[in-house]
Amino acid sequence: MGKLTDKQKLDFQERVKYYKNLIDEAEKKQKELNQLIIKEPENEWLNRIKSANNNLNIISLNCAMSEMSYFILGIKNTAYLDRARQTVYEVLSNIEKIVTNYVDVPFTDYEEQLHRIDDYSDAERVKLIKMMGFCVDRLADDFGENSKWRWSFVEIYARVSVIAKNLLDMRRYQKCDDPREEGYRERREHLKLVLESLTDAAKGYRDKFELSTKDPEDMKKGIDHLKALLRIYQINQDAEKVESTKKNIEVWSAILDKHMAALDKAKRSGPIKK
Repeated sequence: MGKLTDKQKLDFQERVKYYKNLIDEAEKKQKELNQLIIKEPENEWLNRIKSANNNLNIISLNCAMSEMSYFILGIKNTAYLDRARQTVYEVLSNIEKIVTNYVDVPFTDYEEQLHRIDDYSDAERVKLIKMMGFCVDRLADDFGENSKWRWSFVEIYARVSVIAKNLLDMRRYQKCDDPREEGYRERREHLKLVLESLTDAAKGYRDKFELSTKDPEDMKKGIDHLKALLRIYQINQDAEKVESTKKNIEVWSAILDKHMAALDKAKRSGPIKK
C-alpha cells in the first residue's frame, strides 16, 4: 500500500469524529447505568438489560470506525475492534447475571430468575438476541477468519446461544402457543433463534476440538449444547428431532471416548504417534 496522503488522513479524522462523539455519549450513559444498577436494586435487572443494549451500541460504533479506517486508509484498526471485543464480554456478563449461564439443565433451574424480567416483552427479547448476534457477527467478520481471536468467538457465540435459550420462558411458550395469544409470533421466532444458535454453538465447539485444540473440554461443551437442544425438542414433543439429536450425542460421545482412551494410552506408553 502506498503512503497515506494528508487528504486521506484528514478525511478519516473528520468522518470518525462523529462516531467518537457518539461513543463519548454512550460511555457517559454507561457510567450512569452502572451506578443505577447499584443504587436501584429494585430495578437492577431491567437496568442490566439497558446496560447491555447501550454496550451493543458501543460495539457497533467501534466496528464502524474500524471499517471506516479500512475503507479510507486501507488499515484495519484493531484498537477499535479490541475495545468492541472487550465490551462484548460486558454484555454477556450483564445478561447472564439475570438469566444464568446454565446450559444443560431443566427450565425450573432458572425459571425463578427469569421471572425478574417478566415485564420485558417477547418482542424486546427477540430484538436483544438479534442485536447480540448481529454485533458478534460483525465483530468476527471485521477481525477476519485468520485472526488470533478466531476460536475465542466459538465461546462467545455459545454464550449468546445459552442467553437466548434462558431468555425464553418455556412455560409461557407452551401455555400460550396459540396464534390468538399476544406475542405468539415473537415467541415462535425466539424459539427458532434458540434452536439455530444452540446447533451452531455445538458445531463450533466440535470444529474447535477437531481443527484446533484437541481439548476434550471443547467436545464436552459441544455435547452439552446438543443436550440442551434435546431438552427443548423433548418439551415440544418433536420425535424426529429428539431421535436425530440423541444419535448425534451418541456419535459425538463415542468420538470423545475414543479420544480420551487415546490420551490415557499415551500417558501410559508415551506420545501418540502421528
